[in-house]
Amino acid sequence: MDDARVVHTRPEWFAEPHHGFAWIRMIGALVVIYGHSSPLAGTGDLFPSDWPLQPDEGVLMGFFAMSGFQITESWVRDPHLGRFAAKRVLRLWPPMLTVSFAMALIVGPMITTLSAGDYFAANGTWGYVVNNAGLLTLKHELPGVFVDNPWPNAVNGSLWTLPMELIAYAGLYALLLVGAAKHRYRWVMAVALIGLIAWDRHLEQLPGSESAGSFFSVPVESLVAFLVAFAFGVLLNLYRIPLSPLAAGAGLAVLVLMPNSITGSFWMTFAVSYAVVVAGHFWPSRLTVPGVWVNGSYGVYVWGFPIQQLLAMAGIHNQWLMLICAAPLAYCIGTLSWKFIEEPTLKLRHYFTPAPKKKEPEPVEEDLDEVDEDPEDLDDLDDLEPEEPEAVTPAHEATTKRRPLPRPPAPSPEPPRPGRLGGRPASGPSRPSTPPGGTPRPAGSPADAARPGSGTPRPAGPPSDAPRPNGVDRQRPGTPPSGTRIDGAPRPDGAPAPRPDGPQRARLNGLPMNGAPLPPARTRRSAEQRPPRLPAPPPDESVLAKRLSGDLDAGPPPARPPARRPGGRHARSEPPPAPAEETRPVRPYPKRQDGQ
Repeated sequence: MDDARVVHTRPEWFAEPHHGFAWIRMIGALVVIYGHSSPLAGTGDLFPSDWPLQPDEGVLMGFFAMSGFQITESWVRDPHLGRFAAKRVLRLWPPMLTVSFAMALIVGPMITTLSAGDYFAANGTWGYVVNNAGLLTLKHELPGVFVDNPWPNAVNGSLWTLPMELIAYAGLYALLLVGAAKHRYRWVMAVALIGLIAWDRHLEQLPGSESAGSFFSVPVESLVAFLVAFAFGVLLNLYRIPLSPLAAGAGLAVLVLMPNSITGSFWMTFAVSYAVVVAGHFWPSRLTVPGVWVNGSYGVYVWGFPIQQLLAMAGIHNQWLMLICAAPLAYCIGTLSWKFIEEPTLKLRHYFTPAPKKKEPEPVEEDLDEVDEDPEDLDDLDDLEPEEPEAVTPAHEATTKRRPLPRPPAPSPEPPRPGRLGGRPASGPSRPSTPPGGTPRPAGSPADAARPGSGTPRPAGPPSDAPRPNGVDRQRPGTPPSGTRIDGAPRPDGAPAPRPDGPQRARLNGLPMNGAPLPPARTRRSAEQRPPRLPAPPPDESVLAKRLSGDLDAGPPPARPPARRPGGRHARSEPPPAPAEETRPVRPYPKRQDGQ
């Protein structure tokens, strides 16, 4: 449980509040065993009656204050009346019913002075089970059990505060029905606290102890006193009263200095209640332990009294020996109760807890201005309108093929050696980077390695380069004019292909034709937002260019590149096969000197 009112300057020094409350409850349960040791051993009261601060009574006040504070926090987190009631039932009943059934049906038959038949035939045996299951109608005796103890017939005197806890839950439930937890109506809880204080002060003036009678099995005077502490814990949460260790320490110091009187008893309720809530929020983090070690305080509380009665029946009549023997036994049984009874039943709360609402994913709106247009996306070409082809195209521009931008290659651990283009041997003399009448282009562009006449035979093109049926190219709207396909390759009939950046300006990759503006059909990115394109390859007076221009007769096709032998880039390749018409014998390779 987190509290926004407490802002620790060094949060790593303090444990979580719920862990601090667990520690305080465990210490309080052991203090109750300490307080019961003296009367159950038959040696009188453990604490002098003139003490202003009675530890056992102060511990019970702290229990009710912590309960009011934590239960209010539970309501604030899940304000549902049905789930609130179900959680309280799962917390209060299982440990109490377990210890009641165990004492009535297991321990009672073994230690009773009656026979087993008479014991189970007695009305008091089954009345103990039924009345304790109702909680408000508690019964503390079993037939023939603990009849000779210093505190005779009492099976489990610790259960007497549980009906008060149930009444406190019911009172808070009624106030929540009228909206006392809401900010505008929280004054209702303050009025209820003032009324309880006035009632408690009135009962204190009555002569005699518990002279106000009882409600079922609950003494009214003690009930009202504990309800004051419970209501004060509720107000500490609703009004977000600041929690200060200095104020808590000052309140306890004043309580110790006060005499044991009606005023001191009244002040103890508020001083102890405030101190335990503050201690839970400022519990040292170095005392943080696994929860199973400290969460069994409820089991320690309800099992402590029967264990002490069994020890007294066994002959232990010294209060300190009673404490030394009873505290470890009660702690072990309380821990087992938490592990095998309380924790499994508390896990049933998830059936009453609403499932968290799943957040629906927000729709993603595409911004057309930020969408990159792929040059290879043919759908973009569907929005373009075809234009008439131009008749005049320079020969050196006809050989230029504009190919889509290749993806950047993965970084190679070894850079290409000089004299290689794209990782292949570059044979033949270098060509000039500036063609006659053309635009200067940087040498060594990626297109030089794929152009005929550059020294490296061009590999066979993809199936898209093959001529279409009937020798007719299907022209889609927005494609370049007849004579140039979408990929920029020349037509198979030898007609010159217009250059995309020449006079014709083919509308490919979003470029206008002949300088005409594009229709505003789609939002296009500006030139600054487009990724940088590689420079166009330089034209070359290659054999293919001369053939297309008519300056050179067609000759045999270029030979395929030699096949590479397996064994890596440094393996020796096989000699190229000789042409069929070649009659000259092939000279073999010289033998290697290293014997390989």
